[in-house]
Amino acid sequence: MISVITVTYNNYDDLYRTLYSLRNVDGIEKIVVNGGDCKKTKDFLNNFNGINITEPDDGISDAFNKGVLASTGEKVMFLNSGDVLLSPDYLKEAETVMNFNQQISFVHSDLLYDDRISGNIRLTALQPFFFRAPSLGRGMPYHHQSMIVRKNVFDKTGLFNLHYKISMDFDWVCRLHIHGLNGYYWNKEPVVKMDGGGISAVKEHLVIWESLRALKENQLMTLKNIYGISVRTLFFLARQTMENLGMSEILGSLKKKKHNALWKRSRDLAIMQNYSEVKTKPEHIFPTTAPSNWALSSQKKIGLNGLLIHDYPTGLSRYSYELIRRILTKFKGSTIAYSNSPELNDEFPESTSSSVPPFHYPANFRSNSVRLSWEQVGLRYACFRDKLDLLYSPIAEGILFPQLPQIITIHDLLPFHYPSLLPRWVPYYEYFLPSIIKGSTAIVCVSEFTRQEVLERYPKVPEDKLKVIHGGVDLKLFHPRSERLINEKFGLKDYILCVGEVRPYKNIEIIFRAMKIWPDGPQLAISGKITGEHKNKLVKLAHSLKIENRITWLGYVPDNLLPNLYSEASAFIFPSLYEGFGLPIIEAMACGCPTISSNRASLTEIGGNAAQFFDPLEIYDLAESIMKVCENTDFSQRLAKRGPEHAKNFKWEKSFKKHMKLFETILN
Repeated sequence: MISVITVTYNNYDDLYRTLYSLRNVDGIEKIVVNGGDCKKTKDFLNNFNGINITEPDDGISDAFNKGVLASTGEKVMFLNSGDVLLSPDYLKEAETVMNFNQQISFVHSDLLYDDRISGNIRLTALQPFFFRAPSLGRGMPYHHQSMIVRKNVFDKTGLFNLHYKISMDFDWVCRLHIHGLNGYYWNKEPVVKMDGGGISAVKEHLVIWESLRALKENQLMTLKNIYGISVRTLFFLARQTMENLGMSEILGSLKKKKHNALWKRSRDLAIMQNYSEVKTKPEHIFPTTAPSNWALSSQKKIGLNGLLIHDYPTGLSRYSYELIRRILTKFKGSTIAYSNSPELNDEFPESTSSSVPPFHYPANFRSNSVRLSWEQVGLRYACFRDKLDLLYSPIAEGILFPQLPQIITIHDLLPFHYPSLLPRWVPYYEYFLPSIIKGSTAIVCVSEFTRQEVLERYPKVPEDKLKVIHGGVDLKLFHPRSERLINEKFGLKDYILCVGEVRPYKNIEIIFRAMKIWPDGPQLAISGKITGEHKNKLVKLAHSLKIENRITWLGYVPDNLLPNLYSEASAFIFPSLYEGFGLPIIEAMACGCPTISSNRASLTEIGGNAAQFFDPLEIYDLAESIMKVCENTDFSQRLAKRGPEHAKNFKWEKSFKKHMKLFETILN
């Protein structure tokens, strides 16, 4: 007997459609695992002729496992809510095949996929390409919605891993391959119509991340599978690009053409029924760490990842620009900066070189997946082409399994603290970054705080691999200014200042509430990028506190005016809840502006004895700090005097020299 397991979550219509397709199938056990609390679904299942498990679960993996454990059949099939059985005969023939040959652990077949772009297309079993057997890196070699599996297989492979939220079926299939379990391909007709609106369809980038994790955890990172997942990623990026460019119709026709061709091929080609060629030991693995005694030529050549050298102002782009500019102009060896920025060749002297690697994309194309692929494909090839001795990336991105010494810079672990702000980066920091760290020769941390965070989050990282090198400030630009330009340009006089890209964790709200406590206090000037929903919330808050007339939204202030903005302010306030470094603090100090800073994260380390610190969750603490700085002239002057001296500890020249010392240690 076959136990058909259907998992659902508050999805009555799709559940009804799935169970309706099973109405005329005899000799099966129907199991529904319902993790939701929809009343309509519960009422329907009360009269359900089968096993009904209605209770909260810990995701799809947990629901699958509950279904397997509750089943009494010798074989199981997973038909998810929304999927429709097209061929009842398939179940009978699968049972016949498996009863005849006890060596067959599972049967699989084709699907009819309800694609959101191209309509219904036929999906076949994964075809081999360069290799004799399909590459697991390309994805599922079988469609799990069509798989009928002997229940005792789970005794060998184990149940579904709860740590996987999307690719739990792929992880389980990896274990099938490890145990060398054989399957049979039934290719007469599509047996299931699969709903194309599932989570794996809308979050394909997460599927790829989890698939990579599954390959790593199951020790299947062979050259074949690395190649396969690289191809899969490139195809995904190509599809995303076509959709973004409005080429959905072309994409749909290409999909249909591809799958029709695969179907014709599958009729003529004997599909592998035994994938034992997939070895438990990798055929080849790239080195996980670059050797310290790397063979060098007499002329050292350094490559620089200039991904963030572009025209929009952020802390990361400024950090990248300042360091790369100095390395290009002052390093006595040969340097090449790789960037998509057209301004690169104009910015730097002719004596230096810059290059755009293959796999070019516009600098303003803000796609994380395209950026990461640019590094894995274009930048990797450029390293090989230009015969580099060292690759340096001033951001937490780099090449997987590098074939040369690599250094990356980690500024913070913000996605872990505020995942809702950076949801696309959470999988990268969780699954991708650990491998990049492992393959890097050294990791630069911009503060001791960041170093400790990296050690806590990634405990397997050797401590001696992490080097603390602070960011810097350009003292030729940021220094006390005597000319009074801000009043003339913005009409500001007697104001306190807040600078930076305004996001929720920047905690601007507390300044508003502190100003309410001090009704006769100064104006507040806010400089930085602020748009959208968060600005609307701040505007509404200012209105409710009746302080909107005391706030000036400056937006982006260019570098030539920013020193004046600092110099003419009564105080600079930095109320952030989380920072890896906090560059605006050093800029304000360099300009002689009395600085009031949050005491969280790295900020006490960066501010030292030149700032007035406060608890960013205590409104009265901030209000008292503002009053102290603005009304106590002696105290304010002491901070203003200490600031420029303290800022000298964070010169870009000093940061550059420490980087060069690190480069030389690795190169020699």
